[in-house]
Amino acid sequence: MIGRLSGRSVRDDHGFDLDIPLPKISDHALRVAKAIRGENRPPAIIIHGVMPRSGTVYTGEVLRLHPALHAYPNDIWEIPFLELTGDVQHMQRHFFAAYKQNKGKVGDHDFLPLFGAALIAYLYSFIPEGKRMLLKVPDVQYLQNFYAVFPYENPLLLMRDGRDVVNSTVNSWPDRRFDEVCALWDKSARMMLAFENRYSRNSHTYLSVKYEDVVKSPDGFAKSTCEIYGLDYGTYPGDKIKELPVRGSSSDVSKDGTQTAWKPVDKPKNFNPVGRWKDWPDSRKRAFKRIAGQTLMDTGYCASLDW
Repeated sequence: MIGRLSGRSVRDDHGFDLDIPLPKISDHALRVAKAIRGENRPPAIIIHGVMPRSGTVYTGEVLRLHPALHAYPNDIWEIPFLELTGDVQHMQRHFFAAYKQNKGKVGDHDFLPLFGAALIAYLYSFIPEGKRMLLKVPDVQYLQNFYAVFPYENPLLLMRDGRDVVNSTVNSWPDRRFDEVCALWDKSARMMLAFENRYSRNSHTYLSVKYEDVVKSPDGFAKSTCEIYGLDYGTYPGDKIKELPVRGSSSDVSKDGTQTAWKPVDKPKNFNPVGRWKDWPDSRKRAFKRIAGQTLMDTGYCASLDW
């Protein structure tokens, strides 16, 4: 399947395949990857939104207020690198095919952490010494491979009510088919749930939050983030949260109605990005329930489909 969403390529369904086995990385590759990224550099925090329009911009703005964090080095606002996992693995297979004697001398998936570590080192080169890097991407393709590509970084998973995500997406990009966007949220949310199920009982450090909770209590979210990732909450300037502008809201579209504006604007007093789907006609509600209703319940946004 090849498609496009907000200029991003939806490469293939393998990126959302929950049955793909975890890549096995050699200990040697892990040691080299750690040296490449810098052994003394703190883990980067990488926000993964469930899909575009999930609130990564606002969530990132809340976090980047922390003085210990440096967000989006060199003005690189997104790093859609993880979704290229399939390409990196494909390249390694070609590497072995070109000279079969290399097979067995290099781990079958060792390119993943080496390429990921090189990217992290490159981005850290733009950051002042002692700062911790904050990155984001509104995508969860190949999320199951996060620790294979970024074994020394920390993910932050951002879920959002699928109804609001779909509503925001079709408002921002009217050429998108409603049912197609529902299906994309469904499989993206499933990928995020599978990640949590796989890693909730081991030693990996990550945080899973709902965008609605970030909006409701941004200071509470900041405190939880500091606790999980070892940041000093005492230095967080919570009083500045109310000054954060709105950027990229689907309610702020271009005059011809075809493109969302991305320039920061003052937050309106009645600004509320939650629950805008409630104005849907019954036909859209039925379609969403049919395609993604079970996942909406599994992610805790409703107890039944009686809405």
